[in-house]
Amino acid sequence: MNPANLPFDSEAMLQGLRGWVECESPTWDASAVERMLDLAAREMAIMGASIERIAGRQGFGGCVRARFPHPRQGQPGILVAGHLDTVHPIGTLEKLAWRREGNKCFGPGIFDMKGGNYLTLEAIRQLARAAFTTPLPITSIWRQQANRAMPAPRCLWAAPRSARWRARSSPSTA
Repeated sequence: MNPANLPFDSEAMLQGLRGWVECESPTWDASAVERMLDLAAREMAIMGASIERIAGRQGFGGCVRARFPHPRQGQPGILVAGHLDTVHPIGTLEKLAWRREGNKCFGPGIFDMKGGNYLTLEAIRQLARAAFTTPLPITSIWRQQANRAMPAPRCLWAAPRSARWRARSSPSTA
């Protein structure tokens, strides 16, 4: 199977991504981040992943760990990590609403974390639809962005340290 031949549908992808972009999730609003993590967890559960929610600490949002079905589940595999919060405060959509101009779309997080994470999810979805089994199992951990002012999320310590490959799904930080 040639992955370049997977039937990616950009219109369907944009429709799914729009819901993510329109879910405001500023870093410093744990309940907003949790709403965004709920959207991602739902998508991955529909794809057949086993979902684990890991609570946040000290007033910050938590993490979602998704393990996608694989015959070698439990063995070291591929770890994809990303964050689903944005720097934009609640209310940003009033000024920076989702919009499309020709073949370009705009909105908070579309080019960075939300866009990168959604593309990652879509790639995993298309591989599964094509009945392609990756050589290694895939685990994804999505969380609130960690920075120096925030305590390290527990999901980082709970991440499979034995993963053979690690990738970040935010394009500007990959």
